[in-house]
Amino acid sequence: MTNGKLIVLAVCGSGVVSSSMIAQKLEDILKPLGVEAEVIGLLPTSVQVYVERGNVDFIVSTSPIPGTITVPVIKGIGLLTGFGEDEVIEEITKVAKDIISKS
Repeated sequence: MTNGKLIVLAVCGSGVVSSSMIAQKLEDILKPLGVEAEVIGLLPTSVQVYVERGNVDFIVSTSPIPGTITVPVIKGIGLLTGFGEDEVIEEITKVAKDIISKS
């Protein structure tokens, strides 16, 4: 958490389209918690280097991510398809609350 904001990576195959949709959904999910998020869209191949730099709180991804990732990774395909969306929202909420309570 940096400057009171969660730093979240939105990962999809192109690094643009799905990640921007995820970013909007994240805002909608986190706003009722009183939490702001800086959402950064990335390609799967860029994630490990970005996480190693630090300050990433968690990842929501619609694509497999190569390498060893040391922050929570949430499979976010349900946010795009609507199938299993409630479970994804529940997981995002839980992870966000855990991070907030530790900061």
